[in-house]
Amino acid sequence: MEFKEIMLIILAGVLFNNFALERFLGVTPLLGSRGGAGKAARMGLAVTIVMLVTAALAWPLQTLVLDKLNLGYLQLLAFVAVVLAVVYLAELIVNRAMHGSLGVYFPIIALNSAVLGLAVDNAAEGYGFWASMAAALGAGLGFMLALVLFSGVQSRIDEKYVHRAFRGLPVSLLAASIMSMVLVAFK
Repeated sequence: MEFKEIMLIILAGVLFNNFALERFLGVTPLLGSRGGAGKAARMGLAVTIVMLVTAALAWPLQTLVLDKLNLGYLQLLAFVAVVLAVVYLAELIVNRAMHGSLGVYFPIIALNSAVLGLAVDNAAEGYGFWASMAAALGAGLGFMLALVLFSGVQSRIDEKYVHRAFRGLPVSLLAASIMSMVLVAFK
């Protein structure tokens, strides 16, 4: 695979096929997190690392085990197990290294449909190892971009007066839909 193709896969994951804003996978941390751009960037980095490790483990699992043994019907179950194991290990490492966690939304990465969706998409696209890694990097960076941008939007919303009927989730959904329309314009 050429460098140009790898870069296009990464760019597509960040802008054109953004998991959070264009495909609406894994929007729970996007809509529910508060705490500024720094916290959003740390969460995005954690999701990116989990996506990279999951892609690195899911590709050989799909290629060397499920495809070789004709066990494609176990793909979803196997990928869920990989995602849970990777997130559990990442949480342990973060707790040991930082003497604390990334917050309540970090364990939700285990249930994050973006991480699982990435593994399933990579298998469905028939990507090789490096293309899978590029897709994981692009999806992770796109997710981080969405989190950081939306944290800025949330801080602006918190500063302004919002009518009582729109406070909380309604105004967040409106803001997310507008951001989604902006990304769809890139297609």
